[in-house]
Amino acid sequence: MKRLRYSADTLIVLATVLANASTIESWKKTEDAAVAAIKTAHFSEAEKLLLSNKKSAESFPPKDARLPRTLFDLAQLYRAEGRYPEALALYERALQIYTTLYGPESQELAETLNGEAELYKSVEDYGHAEPLLIKSLEMRQKLPSPDDADIAQSKNDLGELYTQTGAYDKAEQLLTDALASRKKAGEESYEVAQTFQGLGLLYEKTRRAKQAEDSFRQAVSIFGKTVGGDHPDYANALESLAQFYESRRDFATAEPLLNRALDIRKTVFGPEHHDVATSLNSLASLKRAEEKPQEAAVFYEQALAILEKVYGPDSPELAPELNNFATLLESGPNRAKAESLFLRAIALDEKGLGPESPELSVDLNNLGGLYLFTKRYDEAAKAYERSIAIQVKTFGESDPGVKDTMASYAKVLHGLHRDAEAKQIEDRLGISGNPQRVVVK
Repeated sequence: MKRLRYSADTLIVLATVLANASTIESWKKTEDAAVAAIKTAHFSEAEKLLLSNKKSAESFPPKDARLPRTLFDLAQLYRAEGRYPEALALYERALQIYTTLYGPESQELAETLNGEAELYKSVEDYGHAEPLLIKSLEMRQKLPSPDDADIAQSKNDLGELYTQTGAYDKAEQLLTDALASRKKAGEESYEVAQTFQGLGLLYEKTRRAKQAEDSFRQAVSIFGKTVGGDHPDYANALESLAQFYESRRDFATAEPLLNRALDIRKTVFGPEHHDVATSLNSLASLKRAEEKPQEAAVFYEQALAILEKVYGPDSPELAPELNNFATLLESGPNRAKAESLFLRAIALDEKGLGPESPELSVDLNNLGGLYLFTKRYDEAAKAYERSIAIQVKTFGESDPGVKDTMASYAKVLHGLHRDAEAKQIEDRLGISGNPQRVVVK
């Protein structure tokens, strides 16, 4: 047999090829393991794997697509954990690299846009989320080989957004399309459960109680079979079902579901996580509905303590919880504490979000309601006037929420014996009513 001889240069090339192949295989195995760990909520394990891959990928050639893939997967992980600023930075960097690699339209770009949009949805920034989701859906539909699963994901996510923003007809069309598409691949998949969850929320908001209950129960059942009963997505479905029962005043059914969701979140994320605070807030809402204010107050205090550790004591993220707690206290003997909580929420939102933010108008509206309730009319007038100025500029005078606030302001004017002004407002807008409170679940 003839022995093959290789030059030194050839041997170097072969060694380089083999080393690259080994690196690619190692990267792929690590990436696949990390994605699997994310799906099973083993977040610490996933982060270690992805950070290892990111470190390796940073040294790859500029046109290597592995770095943006790792950045995207790491962003998905941080979003699942509620680490939104870190996730957003990674999505943005992945978008820049994918655009350089593939141009303005690609499967990878659409997926990353969808992920970033879901982050904005998580923080209820629907104005930023909607155009990203629309762009992602359009991009996926125009690809040379459209992927039905990806299109269904975009429709599902956009449908969820429209449910939250009140565009119910759009939401229903998108969600039913997504469900039909996803069922073709299997009746009891994770994706089918996700869409049942979205439909449950839509049906609840549009007062279709039987359909809402059936959808929530389907979601809980399928998540239990696919990701298991200790997964955050299972906890989310339990919480939605529990809140449905709470709205029907079936507190005995709702409470154990909320407690189970809390236990799952504590186990997965630890005792001091945003999602744990969300569970505590849900339990506070339940106890409030049961007219058990002392138990509700305990849950609100626990939730606030967690959020202060997560975001810091000066974050506007605390304002919704401060408002919730204050509206619980204002009708009881501890009105001074309620006032201090409202004032703190105002200070946080004004500093963090600006003097014309809609969130600040909520705080001012609630404080005005406290002053009206306690007949401190001069202070109530100042709070309502600031709130109305922001709301009219943001939403317009015909918005129902603006009308509610102006109805309360008219009551204040009556209290100040400025009846002509009050009557003028009532006649112009055709409003009357009680002071409104905004409780954020």
